[in-house]
Amino acid sequence: MSRPVHICTIQPPAVGDDVSHEQMEDTALRLLEEAGACDADLVCLPEYLNVMGCADDAWRSPGPAEQSPLFDKVAALARLHTMHVILPVLDEREDGNFNTSLVIDRSGQVVGRYDKTHLTAVEREDQGVQMGATYPVFDLDFGRIGIMTCYDGHFPEVARLLSLAEAEIILFPSLQRRITAEQLELQIRCRAIDNCVWIVRSSYGHADDVAWVPGMTAGKSCIVDFEATVLADAGPRVGFASHTVDLDRPRTKERSFGGTIGDARDFLHADRRPSTYGGLTDGA
Repeated sequence: MSRPVHICTIQPPAVGDDVSHEQMEDTALRLLEEAGACDADLVCLPEYLNVMGCADDAWRSPGPAEQSPLFDKVAALARLHTMHVILPVLDEREDGNFNTSLVIDRSGQVVGRYDKTHLTAVEREDQGVQMGATYPVFDLDFGRIGIMTCYDGHFPEVARLLSLAEAEIILFPSLQRRITAEQLELQIRCRAIDNCVWIVRSSYGHADDVAWVPGMTAGKSCIVDFEATVLADAGPRVGFASHTVDLDRPRTKERSFGGTIGDARDFLHADRRPSTYGGLTDGA
């Protein structure tokens, strides 16, 4: 038995390298169409796609995400190419603005959303973004996915909760800055192997003649398997990375040296000791 899933992660240009928001968005849509033409089943776009590089008024009042021209274009491509798309946006709702990732199915319909739970100080204090409070998982036609967004990745509990909820793939849209590509790869691979999940990261890249300095996004849109192997990596440049994974690939390991052989994630979940983890929440 096998469950092949063709995954693509999109890496448009960061706004600022003589690139406007409109140019970035056009490139993202072109890359999304290319991914669809390659028969992608699941595509991830980067964080804040609708406002990245925009003026302050766009951040204050971005409008409802599902009523935007960007959403209409992405949903149309999802429908045309019968692919699932993760669309991360700033979403204006009655109770405030949320850093939201919309889960769009093969028919172009929204079948779920994740609101980022760990907001940066700038998001909370300067941009007035509201915090999410739950870690949903989503059952698609090939398997179960979860989402963590950018700063969420610095909190191992997020990936662990998604793994405990039986997510097989964690999508990781990001606008991460002030962290090197090497540090990003280490973080992604650790989250993958610690939780026996595939992780798909999407962020922003740069033109070939632009050198990275702190404060810039570092690219590193990539696909990593549950053994921490980097299967595909867009590097620092504009483009996309893709790979076909088999969700039925065995996670078989020895529970300990010379011990029982079985599913590694089952062992990890069974051997947890939540009664000793009170320090994570005491005084919270």
